[in-house]
Amino acid sequence: MGKLRALFHPIMVFIGVQIAWIVLMAVWINWYLENNLAIKEFAQKIRPDLFTAKVQWLILFEGCFLMLLILAGVYVIFVYWNKQNRLNQMQSNFVASVSHELKSPLASIQLYLETMKYQDVSNDERDDFVEIMLSDTKRLSGLVDNILQSSKADPRSMALQFQPVNLGDFLADVVNGHKRQFEEKKCSVDLKLEASPTLSLDKRALRMVFNNLVGNALRYSPVGSSLNIHLHKIGKYWEVDFEDRGIGFDKKDMKKIFRKFYR
Repeated sequence: MGKLRALFHPIMVFIGVQIAWIVLMAVWINWYLENNLAIKEFAQKIRPDLFTAKVQWLILFEGCFLMLLILAGVYVIFVYWNKQNRLNQMQSNFVASVSHELKSPLASIQLYLETMKYQDVSNDERDDFVEIMLSDTKRLSGLVDNILQSSKADPRSMALQFQPVNLGDFLADVVNGHKRQFEEKKCSVDLKLEASPTLSLDKRALRMVFNNLVGNALRYSPVGSSLNIHLHKIGKYWEVDFEDRGIGFDKKDMKKIFRKFYR
């Protein structure tokens, strides 16, 4: 069954179709050349001007051109199918990964709610639980926002709403939103601010970017590692550097990391 499935894989089918068309074109050209003389003699008996040398080459050229056009069409269809298949696979992987990430804060919230319901907890513990659940709720909200944005056909069409934002305070708020995850991973954070400028930014879009960077640093870095965040000015531009101890990626993958659903 596995061998039969591999035999009918789209790539194998595409190769088979290409070979079939090439063989068909070769057979047609061979037949045409072999029967050309007989066709010419027959045409001479009917109309001498019907089958000139120019007409012969024109027929041969048109036949070859049409067959090559069909080959090109099949190839274009295969390329687009392959691209869509890769996108669907990446989307499936993305959904599976996000589903796992969604379960984590939900399970945490459920655990603390059940603890508060079935056990006697002090006021201090209750306050701690509420803070943790609020943090998990914010994290869950961020994940949902990411999913909604990724579902758009063209992310570039997202309407940005710019407003004055203190970048230093904004970075500190983003880091604080991941406080519990840092503690669970025993990861230290070094937030270094050369200054705290107020810039015109879209808070939602920028928070999504920073949350993804911090989330990836936590996800792909070993336990007990560190994350360095540095806000500094280069010329007339402000730059935010994120330096973690993660597994990194190959140079050849640099162009792929901004593709939709790529992980």
